[in-house]
Amino acid sequence: MTASQSAHETAASMAMLAREYRVMFEIEEEYWWYRGLRVLLQELIAQYVGRDGATRILDAGCGTGKNLQSLAQHGDAWGVDIAQEAIQFCRMRGIRKERALVASLLELPFPDRFFDVAFSFDVICNIQHDVAAFQEIRRTLKPGGRMIVQLPAYRFLWSAHDVAVGHKHRYMARDLRAKIEQADLRVETLTYLNMLLFPLIAFLRFVRRQAVASNGSAHSDLTPLPRSINHVLTQLFSAEMRAASRRRFPYGISLLAVARRVV
Repeated sequence: MTASQSAHETAASMAMLAREYRVMFEIEEEYWWYRGLRVLLQELIAQYVGRDGATRILDAGCGTGKNLQSLAQHGDAWGVDIAQEAIQFCRMRGIRKERALVASLLELPFPDRFFDVAFSFDVICNIQHDVAAFQEIRRTLKPGGRMIVQLPAYRFLWSAHDVAVGHKHRYMARDLRAKIEQADLRVETLTYLNMLLFPLIAFLRFVRRQAVASNGSAHSDLTPLPRSINHVLTQLFSAEMRAASRRRFPYGISLLAVARRVV
């Protein structure tokens, strides 16, 4: 590949991701996937964030800022995202500029041992050197601090959605555990998520797989749904997310890991 071809592909990829940020911002308030993940986030906050409001929290890959808003209600929260477009949407939500920063997870603009807990939902999978991202998050955690990550599962589910949102990895549980431990973090919880909807989503991913080999016109699965279908999916996914912090699921569309910095 020539330098000009590489630059062209990079520009096309960034344009595609900018489009996905816009879609995310427009639909995440009501879309079943994001509503379910916010239920999971609240369960995790209740378990791992102190109630005095003094917990320092990192949203590592804050996207358009919806989760960062929730985290800021429970602690002293900062967010970073590598895309300027994402941070602009954070500004539109009223998040102060010093609390949502353009930065790479490979080079976080925070001192060592700064945060009590770091959340990262569907972001580290976009980084080729994902172990380095785990290591960088660890650097910013206090001893005893926790990294909580949600990531896509199973390489065989790779589809046009992964291309559209910039994924580099999908994970098996054992592989994710090994990478987190390689970053010198101790895994406390590791479970699959979204088991109930796994057959339906897997089927749809297989149907759409041919789009990956097309001419770069891949689109994510984030499309508005009829209200009745969105409601049913929201109820199913949210019910499972309420249980996810208390039980382990043997398979699913995603993985949830909670890991602790020991020293």
